[in-house]
This record gives sequence, C-alpha cells and structure tokens, in this order.
Amino acid sequence: MSEGTWKRALKAFGVFLKISALTLGGGYAMVPVMQWETDRLGWMKKEEFLNLLSVAQSIPGPIAFNTAILVGKKVAGVLGAIFSGVAIALPPFFAIVAVAGLLRPFLHNVYVRAFLLGVYAAVVGLVFNVLLGLLKRQRWALLRTVIVGVGVVLLLVSRSALYVVFAASILLLYAWGK
Repeated sequence: MSEGTWKRALKAFGVFLKISALTLGGGYAMVPVMQWETDRLGWMKKEEFLNLLSVAQSIPGPIAFNTAILVGKKVAGVLGAIFSGVAIALPPFFAIVAVAGLLRPFLHNVYVRAFLLGVYAAVVGLVFNVLLGLLKRQRWALLRTVIVGVGVVLLLVSRSALYVVFAASILLLYAWGK
C-alpha cells in the first residue's frame, strides 16, 4: 500500500472522527457536515456527494456509518473505508457509555430536558435540509409523484402494510423509471 493511501486514510480518519465527535444529533445531523467537509477538502463536489448519499441510504445500517465508509473508500480505497468507519463509530460509542452513567440522575432536571429538546429541534431542521436537497434532485414526473403520494397515504392509514407498500412502491418506481 502506498504512502499516499495511508496519508489519505489517516486524513479521512481525522475528518470523520472530528465530525462524529463534534456533531450532536446522530447520523442525519452529520450528513450536511460531511458534505461540507468533502467539498471543502476537494474530495468531491456536492452532486457527487448526494449521489453517494443516495447509495448510502440504500445500504442497511446507520446513514453516517455508511456514508463515511463510502467517502473513505473513494478517498483512500479499502483502508480509507475502514479508517472512516472506525472514526465515525468511536465517539458515539464512548459518548453513550459516558452519558448514560452521568445523565441518569439529571433526566428530570428542567434545564437538561430543555437542552435535549433544543438539540432535537436542531436535528429536525438539519434532517429537513438534507431531505429537501434530495427531493430537489429528483425528477418528479406525474406518475412518480402519484406513486409516492399513494404510498405515503397508505402508510398513514395502515402501518401494518409497511413492507407491502414499500416493496410495491419500489417496484413501480423501478418499472416506470426507465
């Protein structure tokens, strides 16, 4: 493995460790920061990142982990994918262990609850921003809009049909997407 690959993998490790350690709100809150960092570092442009994000969403697992692995692979191959995946997973692991023990006595404190509600509101805004970016990129033909709309209505009416509605929507979108 070349020295350049190791340097790029270590750089990716540092970037994703920083993102994971300093971003509150979970995976979807990290996505805009990841997009900004990849663009700032010249690793990929916004359009390429959004394509990669679409792939990351289709893979089972946490979105931040999947996205970090895909970006790491693009930047430094398999080594970059491994380093990026480890980096994105380390801070939440240690944070959960630490916070679970420390926060338990304070969960009924009004200030702690207010802080957590504020973080929740910020995350909702960040996720909505990512969703809007993905929706803007779609080519919304009438048939595609009807399929998605009917799927949403069916899910709101009956959550027990989740798998059927999801599978049917995917099949219909794929069949008529060509």
